[in-house]
Amino acid sequence: MTKEGSFKRAVRQRAQATGLRYTEARAALEKGGTSPFARTRPVEFAELRKHLETRYGVRITSIAPIDDDPETRPSGSWIGHYPWTLVVKRADGPPWIARVFSSAADTVGRVEGDAEILRFLAAHDFPAERPAHDSPVSVFDGSGVIVTQYVEGGRPAQSPAVLHELADLLGRLHQLPAAGGAVARDGGAEEHDGAFFAGRPKQDLVAAMSFLVSVEDAVAPEGREMFEWLRDKVENADNAEGLPEAFTHGNYHAWAAVGTPGNLSIVGWAGSGRGPRLPALAWLLTTAGEGDSEGIDAVARGYRQHVQLTDEELDRLPAVLAMRPLWLACLDYREAVRSGSTPKLDEGWTGWVARPEHAEQLAAKAISSLQG
Repeated sequence: MTKEGSFKRAVRQRAQATGLRYTEARAALEKGGTSPFARTRPVEFAELRKHLETRYGVRITSIAPIDDDPETRPSGSWIGHYPWTLVVKRADGPPWIARVFSSAADTVGRVEGDAEILRFLAAHDFPAERPAHDSPVSVFDGSGVIVTQYVEGGRPAQSPAVLHELADLLGRLHQLPAAGGAVARDGGAEEHDGAFFAGRPKQDLVAAMSFLVSVEDAVAPEGREMFEWLRDKVENADNAEGLPEAFTHGNYHAWAAVGTPGNLSIVGWAGSGRGPRLPALAWLLTTAGEGDSEGIDAVARGYRQHVQLTDEELDRLPAVLAMRPLWLACLDYREAVRSGSTPKLDEGWTGWVARPEHAEQLAAKAISSLQG
């Protein structure tokens, strides 16, 4: 397939997935290629501080990204990883978290949906972050902003006990009753772009294709073979469609939890909604540890307390395990091309995707424990 042909195919896939016209889908793909976290943008902290003080009648003593401060920086993260998840310290009460989303107008309604979902979780006593105010969503300079209560304890160090707790909570989440409104919206994709790639897990593959097509014309001849290989992987990936569905989280792993072990709360619900349940479990298994049988077993035991996977889910687990690593591999490829280097097949997440036996071995360990 020619370069132009592959781009047009990606645009058509995007148009079909979103309902956009061809020209709109093309513009979305081109914009989506500017950043893996395109829903975020530079924030004038002083102006945001004024906005929040005026809206909520509070006095703010400081407002800064959560990972700028060693006291609040998530364990294992690096400065700049959470630039628009902000700690809002107040003179007259405990801190809040403020999340600033895309300036795209259609995402403000989605942030309102996030607040609705948090209220749904609270009503079902599910341990998650809670809205910080009866009206937690506002619009700042065209961007949706949500304020939630700050959860003490930070992100826990990953351990078999923590992984078991996370899997137990995921199983509980997947057993919550169906509901309408925002709870019924499409969900399960990584929350990397609320404007363009929100929705079911298959949107991760749409995003992965956009990463590739955004640098297609800049690929050096020596990188062409790997580009074609990645594109083929994306086009033929298992998107988990047709599998049992539930209300699910979009980026479920150890960094989605805060608090103390035994009393964890799940955060980051921007990608949540209804979709295939298997991808969330697959990502938790993938991040449970390289070849760590104890961690994989802890996840499987925690989840099976609430959910028994179907035979089809077990059969498709190896392929679904590769979905998020493939997204990351395409992102890595794009960043390498942009930096002027030639990506290598055996590096990072690309190396993970290039070794199908890795997913097969991980799935075999998980299935053994899931079946008890």
